[in-house]
Amino acid sequence: MSEDLPHTRSDAEWTQVVEEGLPVLDLVEFGRTSGFTTEELAKLVHIPPRTYARRVKAKARLDIPEGERAVRIMRLYDLAKQIFVTHEATRRWMNSALPALGGRTPLDLARTEPGARQVENVIGAIQHGIYL
Repeated sequence: MSEDLPHTRSDAEWTQVVEEGLPVLDLVEFGRTSGFTTEELAKLVHIPPRTYARRVKAKARLDIPEGERAVRIMRLYDLAKQIFVTHEATRRWMNSALPALGGRTPLDLARTEPGARQVENVIGAIQHGIYL
């Protein structure tokens, strides 16, 4: 994975990666690059921390639901980083309670697909200069 995260993958490529089993080391690299802790990544992907640690040690692949959740977080983070530029600013925004999201954080909502769509809508509004 590159320093700027894998935003160059198309939806078709992401589909194939998830179906084949996203390598957990891709998620580890994302965490290193973006600054997410092991515990945060495990929580975001809905994997118990000890199970996540075992998967990392074994260099395993995530199953489809886990891979989908991991890709969703990586994709949203990359979209936000295009606006906020630095990892620090992006993480701050992702962890900020936003009125446009009912006082919830983008990371909290990104745990589900409908919530991720809400976050995408807010990102799109920001990209288009719409004040929320």
